[in-house]
Amino acid sequence: MITSLIDYLDKSVTAYHAVLTAEEKLIQGGFSRLDEKADWDLRSGQKYYAIRGESGLVAWQMGSGEEAGVRLIGAHTDSPGLHLKPNPQYSSSGYVQLGVEVYGGPLLASWTDRDLSLAGRVIIESEGRLSVLPYRSDKVLLRVPQLAIHLNREVNEKGLQLNKQKHLPPILGLETVGGEKVSENLIRDLLATDLNIPSKSIKNWQLECYDTQPAALSGINEDFIVSGRIDNLTMCHAALQAILDQEGSVGQTAMIALFDNEEIGSSTSNGAASSFMRDIIQRVIDNGDERHLLQRGLANSFCISADGAHAIHPNYAEFHDPQHAVKMNQGPVIKVNANHRYATSAFTSTVFQQLCETVDIPFQKYIHKTDLPCGSTIGPITATGLGIPVVDVGNAMLSMHSIRETAGTSDHEMMIKVLTHFLQADSITQG
Repeated sequence: MITSLIDYLDKSVTAYHAVLTAEEKLIQGGFSRLDEKADWDLRSGQKYYAIRGESGLVAWQMGSGEEAGVRLIGAHTDSPGLHLKPNPQYSSSGYVQLGVEVYGGPLLASWTDRDLSLAGRVIIESEGRLSVLPYRSDKVLLRVPQLAIHLNREVNEKGLQLNKQKHLPPILGLETVGGEKVSENLIRDLLATDLNIPSKSIKNWQLECYDTQPAALSGINEDFIVSGRIDNLTMCHAALQAILDQEGSVGQTAMIALFDNEEIGSSTSNGAASSFMRDIIQRVIDNGDERHLLQRGLANSFCISADGAHAIHPNYAEFHDPQHAVKMNQGPVIKVNANHRYATSAFTSTVFQQLCETVDIPFQKYIHKTDLPCGSTIGPITATGLGIPVVDVGNAMLSMHSIRETAGTSDHEMMIKVLTHFLQADSITQG
């Protein structure tokens, strides 16, 4: 399973690629794609998926009809990073650089001195119609070099201070090559060449930087997996595997939702705050049966929001609550917050605990240190938008929001086992 996860991480260099890779797996697993603009004829036991905005996906197996509602696992496809500005290319001190905008909350220092490239999507026009092409360059194109210590003598004492506008634009190349000035349209030329399309057909693009170093196992006993985008592609992969592992029919409809834009608040057309999830659930529940009204179905639904959790850091143990210092490879983590930055309640926590116990998987509980501000997930957004019970869980990890994060290898297998059981368990008693 770790080999499958590594493959998913390496292929999913952007949210768009995460959905494309997920779609490949779903098709192989017998799922059929549905268009939101079309009429649907949903059949009991059949498997379907829908994609919105190229980077949000919902997949489900229709229930037997005996019990209304859905078993939902939610995760997100996006990760913090550096996105290209619309007119990125400029020259400075003889170099060609690209203007970037910070997306979400990355650990900026981790993006320096890395082998970066570009990926995303390209909008083209052909015969009067617009279409979207995925794009990824496997070539090392970019670098954000740090200032030498000889010119910044106090960097190790005061830390690396980065101005987002001045210090983050990566270097693409030199302004002149062989005495000739380079093209003023290097990105357009690159896209046209790599995609083998006429330059004039390119109407727009949405590109971001990514680290070209592949995912790998780490540690003397390979206890860890290290990669970019562990937050939150590991949970996307676990959710995918859980729904692909369903055998036979399910009582309630089993569903996973992979949302985009969690890192910037989820308020987009395919984010968790959109109508995407509710729209799909309504069409599933109201599928030709007047008894299964949306409100009744939602009242009988349950959601697991799956996202990364903070493992205790051995060099910074003082930043963790000593009674809730979770560790890697010791089981899934239930995340709790009194101010509902996580959606977990005593009831939903107990449900997840019971799921773990049934399949003989240990679990841990995490709560943020009280004197530090707590992050959030799609959990509270889902609970608010759908009005259903939600539990926030995840696997313990280090270096969250770094360009290269670390998680436990055993935790991933345990999470998949629990999520798979959740989608096919006989019943969940509502509180």
